Amino acid sequence: MSPLTVAQLARVLFGAADILRGRMDASQYRDVVSGMLVLKRASDQPGVLRVPERARWSHIVGYQGKALGHVLNDALWELERSNPEVLKGVFEAPDFDRRLGRAELKALVDHFDHILLSDDNLEFGDEVGRAYDLILSEFADSAGKRGGEFFTPRSVVRLMVRLVRPQEGQSVYDPFAGSGGMLVQARQYVDEHDGDGADLALFGQEVNGATWSTARLNLLLHSITDGSVLCGDTLTDPLHSVEDGRLRRFDRVLTNPPFSMKYSEKEVRHPERMKYGGASGQLKNADLMNVQHVLATLRPDGIGAVVTPHGVLFRGGAEREIRRGIVEDARLEAVIGIGPNVFHGTSLPACILVLRGANGTPADQRGQVLFINAEREVVTGRSQNRLEPQNIEKIVSVFREWMEIPGFSRAVSLQEIAENDFNLNIRRYVDASPPAEPPLDVRATLFGGVPRSEVETEVAKFHSYGIGLADLFTLKSADYLDFLSGGCEATAARLPGLAAAREEEFIDSCRSWWEEAASRIAELAESERLLMLRPRLMASFREELLPAEILDRYQLAGAFAAWWSNRQDDLRSLDLRGFPGVIDRWATADGRQSSYLPQNMARERVLDVLGEDLRSRVEKLVVAERQGLVNVYRSWGDRYETSLMDLERQSEAAAARLGARLKELGYT
Repeated sequence: MSPLTVAQLARVLFGAADILRGRMDASQYRDVVSGMLVLKRASDQPGVLRVPERARWSHIVGYQGKALGHVLNDALWELERSNPEVLKGVFEAPDFDRRLGRAELKALVDHFDHILLSDDNLEFGDEVGRAYDLILSEFADSAGKRGGEFFTPRSVVRLMVRLVRPQEGQSVYDPFAGSGGMLVQARQYVDEHDGDGADLALFGQEVNGATWSTARLNLLLHSITDGSVLCGDTLTDPLHSVEDGRLRRFDRVLTNPPFSMKYSEKEVRHPERMKYGGASGQLKNADLMNVQHVLATLRPDGIGAVVTPHGVLFRGGAEREIRRGIVEDARLEAVIGIGPNVFHGTSLPACILVLRGANGTPADQRGQVLFINAEREVVTGRSQNRLEPQNIEKIVSVFREWMEIPGFSRAVSLQEIAENDFNLNIRRYVDASPPAEPPLDVRATLFGGVPRSEVETEVAKFHSYGIGLADLFTLKSADYLDFLSGGCEATAARLPGLAAAREEEFIDSCRSWWEEAASRIAELAESERLLMLRPRLMASFREELLPAEILDRYQLAGAFAAWWSNRQDDLRSLDLRGFPGVIDRWATADGRQSSYLPQNMARERVLDVLGEDLRSRVEKLVVAERQGLVNVYRSWGDRYETSLMDLERQSEAAAARLGARLKELGYT
């Protein structure tokens, strides 16, 4: 039997939620599904937990009495009592007796009974955790506004983890842990970058009891049993401290606090955290208090990333003074604006602050803050926008290389920020609005022609597609050009044909690169080291194709990142089971019976599919860029193809025709 894939297991879990639909609020699905999943996983895979007899799946499925809900409750309590270090207090929310009738309970048990959750039956070791993460995302969507309270979109989590780059042997803390995604992703990041994620110390705190339970289970289902996630209000009573009562400090802090939390200053313990202000009740909400908590819990050389609403950047009064202190002490490294409708439960845009410990920002960046306006770096979805791998790649690359890109990023001096009264509004420093069209050239509007100065700003891009100036215009004068005979539209229609040779040459370069890359991939198949190739492959891909100047470095890196993300499970399967294993997983995904292919045929088939996928992504970008050039050319036609003199001549000709016709009719 083929191993169960993430997608297949996720469908099973979604099916369990369908059984519950209409029986309870969507926000309660996770408690029931989580309990059933843990019971089945613990029974199927020895060693995950200590499983007493009454918690075994065989006991549950073999029960024939009426009180099935009581049996399930009892199984969870027994499992908790047998594993207090991992599960103490976790199963207080589920109550199968009260929530569901016998028919639904029986349907749930039958549903989970049909799957085997042992490692031998799963494609990868992290299968259960990844599938669980997928249904948490679905539950967050169903829960509406409340979904944002426990679930940060995983694309945002991946971005934040890549910004702070946790390393083996470090400690990572999330003071507003939600479902624990930041901690899980931090460990995965270390594993994916040739480190041992198990050597990463994980800490978290969450105030909502049900959400705290979800976080604990999320870590457990990702095989993380040594994390310290505590239940309590981080702002009023942070629970992670050292022996003398001082707050513990961490190498990395990652968090997405609830926006605009209310608070009572009398209840806030450890007021020394609020070094820059706010401990005396001057603030209307806790946004900047949460930021200061992150600062207070960073080691001197630590790095933090925190999600905040945009109001944190520009509100006045006490908040302005807090920003002043943070900026002047070099504790703020970057401000990254994320587009609207990315987070669950709110359509408002948000931002990520990258913070530094007491040692401050690196010496070569001291006295500056990097502003990144990534509000246009989102992909529009049906109900929610999202950050795709290519968006994340661009943001992370610009941050790491401290690059300035017009309309996207800029390093702003402390002096300029002070002159703006410590207003950190991103658009004040980086305006991501599309560039305005140049003003109409009066002479061209009156007498015809296209200003050469406007064309020269775009002509290099046309050249990269093999389209010269003579393919677009004739010379009218030293400063003006004329459209070719046939007009603007006729020339615009010819542009795809003119670009075809250079496009094919570029795609051939992509194919050539793939031939070499495919050989390296094939060499490492079944070595369990294949995934380590990613940075080298991306770099060589970019170096090979960038000189053509058809796609820029971010488009190339983004295409590769999106391809790698989409094909990562294929590559993991190749790493573990070789080329026949990939063929097998494709057949399983399509619902077909896997057919045997000899090794050489399987190798050729897999590499062809992987290469074709990457090539098609590149080709779509190339076509989109070329269409952009067609649109630019047509815009010149809209502006200048018909001059005022042309209109006057047309008017005079029309008047003459009208006069002649009237004369024929005897009116003159």
